[in-house]
Amino acid sequence: MSRGVLLHLSGPLQSWGGPKGGKVRDTYPVPTRSGVTGMLAAVLGRPRGSDIGDLEELSHLVRVDRPGKRVRDFQTVGGGLPKERTVVTAGGDRRGDALLFDSWYLADAAFTVALFGPDEVVAQVAGALRCPHFPPYLGRRSCPPATPVLIAESDEVEDLLLRMPLHRPKPQAPWGKEAPPVRVAYIAERAPAAEPGRPATRHVPDVGLAGRSWTSRPVWESHRSHPAEQCGGYGTEFVSTLTAWREGIAA
Repeated sequence: MSRGVLLHLSGPLQSWGGPKGGKVRDTYPVPTRSGVTGMLAAVLGRPRGSDIGDLEELSHLVRVDRPGKRVRDFQTVGGGLPKERTVVTAGGDRRGDALLFDSWYLADAAFTVALFGPDEVVAQVAGALRCPHFPPYLGRRSCPPATPVLIAESDEVEDLLLRMPLHRPKPQAPWGKEAPPVRVAYIAERAPAAEPGRPATRHVPDVGLAGRSWTSRPVWESHRSHPAEQCGGYGTEFVSTLTAWREGIAA
């Protein structure tokens, strides 16, 4: 039994950047720990620099409903302005020229995330997601969610993660046969129960520390087959399917 909250993160664009900055602002292929923690701090109304030690106690388990597609947005800052109105440099002068950036996003991606941990932290997070101080966003403030973020608060959040409708269309069935199952990726912070000694798939530098520094965490990637009937569709079809499912688990 794991007390936690179930979140759904989907929208036209998402961007889950890591510790790298500069002129290329990349995105990880799945929601990062630091990105999700930042979203929770926002809905809780915590200003930059606040203590987030309680939020770091939450464990993360991500289901990749749709991986989306990487897209690039070419951006400029300060172009076409007199030097005195351009970006300030570290030395206090004005840059004069425009700043150029390549910003990367995930387009049309969808993830379902189980967060579990101490009861008081889970309850505080759930309450803030129901009535957020600041609106939640998908990695960047320019990336609002297209569906409800909080799906459920439960003592069996991992089980709900496995049973919740997938945000993807049902695969087409061959003539005269049933639709095939779909293969879904899971990103966990511990080894699968069936493989307790399995080494981590990779280490991701997405754990924020004081002073804008970072450290890495191990993650384990695994895959599960889900029946085609669990695919909840796309757009309003998925919202209708999800609403009916939520009413069913609340009954």
